[in-house]
Amino acid sequence: MGSLTRKAAVLAIISLLHLVAIVALLSVKGQADRPVSLAPMFATVINEPAAKERMEPLRPIELKTLVQQIYVPIPEQVLFELPVAADSDRAITMPAQATAQVAATADRSVPKLIETVEYVRQPVPRYPAQSRKLREQGLVMLRVLIDERGVACSIEIESSSGHARLDRAAREAVAQAAFRPYVEDGAPRRAMVLIPIEFSLNRSSA
Repeated sequence: MGSLTRKAAVLAIISLLHLVAIVALLSVKGQADRPVSLAPMFATVINEPAAKERMEPLRPIELKTLVQQIYVPIPEQVLFELPVAADSDRAITMPAQATAQVAATADRSVPKLIETVEYVRQPVPRYPAQSRKLREQGLVMLRVLIDERGVACSIEIESSSGHARLDRAAREAVAQAAFRPYVEDGAPRRAMVLIPIEFSLNRSSA
């Protein structure tokens, strides 16, 4: 009799639980079918702080340069005394006159400027026909280098007559001339001389 009562109580509890579950399901279904009102949503934009404000300023790094000073001692200057050679019996001493002669001989390679020159055959300038026709006149000054044989090895125009034909005729005349070599201390030497050649219609010329 007691076991039947317990079974009946258990069944009654199970049935009650089923009933409670059914009621709960119905209640949830009814709430789901009701329209839900949504409240309006508001968004607020928050300005992000500037990067400069967020970043902390960098602290300067102090660099210390260590300079190591090296002192090198300067060696003391050593003076050497060269021995003075004694006069030798075999030493040759040239007199002052001989030294001057050697210097003069060395300078013979440089032409000496002279004022006059001696001719073996004088220059004979020919007056160009075209210059006569055009009545061209003038003085040509020639710088002539005469070698040790008396030959005019260089003829340059020191000053022009102003006419190319007359200048050319003057050079040709001096080139055909022959000179006596300039002699100094009994030996021929190269010499430089200025030779004037004048072209004038008032004088007779070839």
